[in-house]
Amino acid sequence: MPLYKSIPVPKGLLSVWQITETSDELISLLTAEETQDPDFLKFTYEKRKTEWLATRALLRTMIGSPFRIIYTESGKPLLKHPVYQHISISHSRDFVAVLIHQQLSVGIDIESINRHYAPIAKRYLSEVELEQVNESAVLQCIYWCAKEAVFKIVPESEIDFRKQIEVMAFNPEQELFFARFRSGNQERIYQLQHTSFDQHCLVWACSDPE
Repeated sequence: MPLYKSIPVPKGLLSVWQITETSDELISLLTAEETQDPDFLKFTYEKRKTEWLATRALLRTMIGSPFRIIYTESGKPLLKHPVYQHISISHSRDFVAVLIHQQLSVGIDIESINRHYAPIAKRYLSEVELEQVNESAVLQCIYWCAKEAVFKIVPESEIDFRKQIEVMAFNPEQELFFARFRSGNQERIYQLQHTSFDQHCLVWACSDPE
């Protein structure tokens, strides 16, 4: 299907695409040049093909063309476009979410609330955070997405989610919340936003510290 959801972001764009198409159906939405991209041609699994194609179909809906996504040595994406340079991408089984911004680094993550977080909870949540989520599937999902979003913003690539990213306790009925990132003797506070739909959590943030 086309665009599923758009959320206003100052000097940015955030949109979600629900993947209901096959890769062959998505190919028809792109140019022949785009579908000959070496990154796309190396994929053999249908899921990776549809994620790649849906991301670019969504971007075309958001900003038209031309544009190009390149990757840093650490694997983080950058957008080649005359207006938007910063991009973050996230996939779940059913959705692709893209956040782009004119000036600020961005991070976004989308996950299913039905994912089984318990086996990995102690790897990404501190003891304090484990008490805060209190086995809530929604909060486990939001905390995971929050840490992924912060990870996508910061320049470091080797991050201990449990020790370096701290989600501050908040009321999940409110959209805004905060996370602290520590690196060496420095720390930064990021403001995040979240929403839920169709049994999924979506969390995003921009790099401007509050």
